Amino acid sequence: MRDRQTNPKRTINLLISAGFYFVAGVWEFMSRLLGRKRGGRCVILYYHSIKGEYREKFARQMDILVRLAKPLRADAQRPLNNGVRYVIVTFDDGFQNIIENALPELSKRSIPSTIFVVTEGLGKCLDWSEEFYDCYRQERIVTEDQLRQLSPDLVTIGSHTMTHPNLPAIEENAAKREIAQSRRNLEMILQRQVTLLSFPHGAFNEKLIMLCREAGYERVFTTLPHLALSDPKEFVSGRIGVEPTDWPWEFRLKLLGAYRWQPMAFSVKQRILSIPKALATGVGHPRPANRPS
Repeated sequence: MRDRQTNPKRTINLLISAGFYFVAGVWEFMSRLLGRKRGGRCVILYYHSIKGEYREKFARQMDILVRLAKPLRADAQRPLNNGVRYVIVTFDDGFQNIIENALPELSKRSIPSTIFVVTEGLGKCLDWSEEFYDCYRQERIVTEDQLRQLSPDLVTIGSHTMTHPNLPAIEENAAKREIAQSRRNLEMILQRQVTLLSFPHGAFNEKLIMLCREAGYERVFTTLPHLALSDPKEFVSGRIGVEPTDWPWEFRLKLLGAYRWQPMAFSVKQRILSIPKALATGVGHPRPANRPS
């Protein structure tokens, strides 16, 4: 688990999110006064690792979750009820400590979850090349037998590709194989359909979305913290990253969707930075690429 306690950016994000949530609440209150109904809202959380020493913190987060929102499956395709706050719990990479520490706590509270698995890493400790994963280098991925033993009623298995590449950075044929073959491998192991995929690093583009459709997926997941499932047939869903070490109010605000300002802020920042170049070349503002927050 990364040491985030002294990260000033974390505190700034918390304060901005609290302000955003307050303003959004005032706007919502005014809308209700005008007779407008509030639709259902869904936030999708994603974790990576839940080590043993953080199991109690994770359990407390799940207690907060069931008090503030209604758990939902990641493959849900029904309209959200008006005025109801929903939440979906997901895990990227498929570390064994999710089975050991997270799933028992989720089962106690009847919270469904989805685990996105790196198929070529099954049963292995991966040699992560990214600095973000330094703290996970000794963490083993689940085995094929462990996947088969999970109850599909509470745990959905999705693909996180075969080898966890940055998909936009590799050739199209290689990306197509990562997306399609990982699904086929999981279906052979589980003997049931696999319809969900999360993009490694949250990195995607329109071409990759098309490849996922062609491969037979019914929904794919990014790391952009948008509200999700406003359309029950939504294909691309955003998520907010959480960790068991999040401060209680930090976790609450993420759960309440208060961090959804981040993609908007990134887009504004990109446009501002592009102004000098646009003035110099006479070209309009470029459209920012999709990328994780």
